[in-house]
Order: sequence, then C-alpha cells, then structure tokens
Amino acid sequence: MNNKRYRFNFLTRSPHNTYGRAFAFLKGLTTVGTLLLILPALSLIYLVITSTFSGEVDDSFNEIKATVLNHYILNSLLVMLGSVAVALVLAVPTAWWCSRYQFKGRKLLQVLLILPLAMPAYVSGYIYTELLDFAGPIQRWLRLTFEWQRPSDYWFFDVRSVSGACIMLALALYPYLFLLLTNAFSKQSPQMTAAAQMLGASRRRIFWTVQLPLVRPALVIGCSLIAMEALADFGTVQLFAVSTLTTAIYDAWLVYGSLLTAAKLSLMMLLLVLGILWIEKLSRRQQQYFTEKSATDVSDRAEPTTKQLCIIWGYALTVLGSALLLPVGYLFLFVLDYWHQNTQSQLWQHLLSSIGLAVIAASVASIIALVWNQEQRITLSKLSSIKLSLSSLGYVIPGTVLAIGLLIPLGSADLMLNRLLIQFDLPRVGLILSGSVFALIMAYVVRFSAIANGSVQSAYEQIPRHQDDAARMLGASRFKVFKDINLPQLRPAVFTAFLLVFIECIKELPASLLLRPFDFETLSTYVYQYASDEQLEHAALGALLIIAVSMLPLLLLHRQNKGVS
Repeated sequence: MNNKRYRFNFLTRSPHNTYGRAFAFLKGLTTVGTLLLILPALSLIYLVITSTFSGEVDDSFNEIKATVLNHYILNSLLVMLGSVAVALVLAVPTAWWCSRYQFKGRKLLQVLLILPLAMPAYVSGYIYTELLDFAGPIQRWLRLTFEWQRPSDYWFFDVRSVSGACIMLALALYPYLFLLLTNAFSKQSPQMTAAAQMLGASRRRIFWTVQLPLVRPALVIGCSLIAMEALADFGTVQLFAVSTLTTAIYDAWLVYGSLLTAAKLSLMMLLLVLGILWIEKLSRRQQQYFTEKSATDVSDRAEPTTKQLCIIWGYALTVLGSALLLPVGYLFLFVLDYWHQNTQSQLWQHLLSSIGLAVIAASVASIIALVWNQEQRITLSKLSSIKLSLSSLGYVIPGTVLAIGLLIPLGSADLMLNRLLIQFDLPRVGLILSGSVFALIMAYVVRFSAIANGSVQSAYEQIPRHQDDAARMLGASRFKVFKDINLPQLRPAVFTAFLLVFIECIKELPASLLLRPFDFETLSTYVYQYASDEQLEHAALGALLIIAVSMLPLLLLHRQNKGVS
C-alpha cells in the first residue's frame, strides 16, 4: 500500500475521505467565512455588472470620466511610485548598515528605525505643512533674513504637492521595507562576499552585483507593500489637496451621493492593485535565491571606521528625526500650548472605542487564521488552499474600496431585514448592520486577515507533520493534536498576528471615515477631522495616543523576535 495513501486514510480514519460531523462543520464554516471575506469585491462586481446591463445612466461617473479621471489615475500612479522611490532611499542604506556592520548601539538603532511605523502619515503631513508652508516659521525666517517680500521673490519646496505626499508616505511606510531587507541582508552568506573580493571586486561593485540582487524577493515584496499602502492612502493626499482615486471614491459617495459611481471607481482601483500584484509575482517567477547561512554572526559583521560610523549615525538619525522625533516633538508642544482643548473627556472615550474595536478585530482575524490554516494542514486539498488565499484578498483592497464594497451588501441586508419585520408587525431595527460598529469591525477583519494569515501560515510550515502523525497513531483526536501539539508552538505567531492587526486597526482611517456610525469616532477619525480643518493642535494629544498605542505592540514584537538580529 502506498505510504502517503495509508497515512492520509489513517489520519482521517475514513476509507473514502469522508469526515466526521465536526470536520464537516469546520469545512462549512471556512467556506461561508471565505465568502463573507470576499463579499466586498463580489458586491462591487455585481453592482457594476447589473447597472451596465440594466442600462442605468450614471451622470456623475460620466462627468468624472470626461474631465478629471485621467488626472486622478496619473496622480495615483505618481504618489505610488514616488513613495516607493523615497522609501528605497530611506530603507536600503539603513537596513544594510544594521545588518552588515557591528557597532555600539546597533540593536538600539534597529529598534528605533521601525518605530515610525506607528506615525500616521497625515499627522506628519500636517506638522511639515505648519513648518514649511508660506506662513510657517522657516519661510518667515528666510523672508526676514533676506528681505524677501513675495513668494515670487524666491523658490521654496511646496509641501502641499504630489512630491510632498510621497515624502510623507515614505517616512511612514519605509519600516516595512527596512524590516524585510534587514532580515534578508542578515541571512546572506559571507562566503559570497569573500569570493567576490578574491576576484578583485570593489565594495561598491559587490553591493550592486552580489548582495543587492540576492535580496530581490524581499525588495520586491516590500516595494509592493508600500505601493499598495500609498495607493490606498486617503488622509495624506486629502490633506495635501492631491486628487487620487482614493479621494475620488470618497467624494463620489459623500459629495455626489452616488454609490454606483463610487463602486465603478472602486472597481478600477481594485484592478490597479491586482495589476501591481501580478507584476510583483511576474518579476519573481521561476527565480530562486539560496543562502548557506541562517543569519549573520557578530563575527561576520564588519567594524566601521570612524568616518563610516559618523555617516551611519548621521543618516539614520536624520531619517529617524524626520519620520518620528520632529513630528512627536511638535505634537508635545501643541499639547502644552493647548492643554485645555486636548484634555476633553471625549478623547478618552475615543481611545477606549479604538482599542475595543482593534482588540475585537485582531482577535477575530487571529482565530480566522488559526481555523483556515488548520483546515489546510489537515486536508492538504486544493480547495482549502484556495479558501486560504481568498481569505487574504482583503489586504489588497484599499480602505475606501472596502467600505463601498461593504455598504452595498450590508445596506441591502438592513433593508430586507426591516421589510421582514414590518410584515410581522414588529418594530424596525434601522441600520443595524451598515450603520453600526459591526460594519467597522467587519471592514477591519476583511482588510487585515491577510496579515494574521501570513504570520500563522509561516509558523504552521515550521511544525513537522510527523508530530501530528505520531500523536494520531497514539489515538489522539484532531482537536487534541491541535490543542496539545500545534497550538503551543503557534502561540508566538498568533501573538504576532494579533499585535500586527491591532496596530493596523488603530491607525486605519479611510474605511473608518466611511463606515463609522453616527456620532461615533475612533482616534484616527477624531484626529483627522481636526487635521483636515487645520486645527491639529486641538487634537495633538489624540495623535500622540495613536502613536503610543501603536508603538507599544511594535516594541513587544521586536522583543519577541530580537533573536533574529
């Protein structure tokens, strides 16, 4: 008898691949759950197709298409590509130095350089607008010093521009690329560098022809992640008056009041994101990268010269100061100057609301990751693999697109429910789905389940299957194998998944703006409302709370994974 067939039949305890009631329930649960997770994308496609075949005229979309649609698309591409370019400049040198050089304070610097991930880009954007605008302190000083009177008398960088938006987004997003590259550079074998040196290659040539190409997978993944995040950004581009597809979707729903227009623009944006993913996969097709060493030892790292050390610390502190220290310092000054406005009682309610929503969404996403990956581990079937992939689709859907995709089915469900209640002479419940925190939690879960899936899936792949087989041979049930063998080894990954989703939920803005219930605020929407009204100084404490609440999980994550470096 074939060993693989024997093991499979033994583990399932079935001669015809039939499963018990519990496992049948698990399969049904994951199937229904997957459909719910891809519901936003399906609803967008359904609405656009039905409106097209019904001949419904969409005047708002036709007007946008005839006038500004090309401008929206061009700005979206410029913001996306510009953010990636600036992030490369920030992340590649710092990741290289932290992974290939040994110097005092290296580990501390490595921790500090990931902390800007806690800073919302639109908050940094507001701070730099205050500093660099025509009425800001820097330009005022220049005019007083050189006796300039009008803007035409001199040139100064316009922060409220596409370039300014790219820089702000890169300062907030470069830690994604930094983390991936630091890990990739650390795992390179020093023998490759030694071989290149023996052939007479200079350090610069070794970096560009040997070391950098070997981290291409991490580089491509990091750039793709930053590109999708930049494309999905709403707060920064709206603050800088840069019209993109994201702002167009927001205006189509809240200004034009056209759900169909918003759905069409959302579908266009979704296709653009899928195009990015296709290019990313195409660039890595049939390419494999090998290393002979799991991590760079301390002895393998070079000792920098005094000049190199000055460059390393000077550049790294400039990046850190621009991305985190300067904005945080400015926010502290705002809090001191506007203490009364910043300490209103509603702020703490918004903080508790944000933490509560983030905890619920992170818990649900972590459970989903466990259940979906457990089914895949047991069945090894193509269907379970497809369900696992589809459950991660939400991460590539921008927040505004996701919000519109959820409003369509949840609004329809509310309408049907209220009609049903009327037929039975029962009181209507109103917008119990689309107008409550349920929609917000569902948006968070759909959007960030991919993060939890990635963490748990990688941990599952490191657990040998023969452990499960041995336990099953001793008569343990699947649940006992999961509880006593798999789960203890998965706890660090589940904890990581929870923290990552928690951070993203705390900072999430576009979906929160569109789906929040009436008279309900999260910290992000609360701070953004003041920033968009150019009164961030009144919500500076709220911005600091976002940073602090996001920074604590980042420090916990680094502490858990510090063995890597």
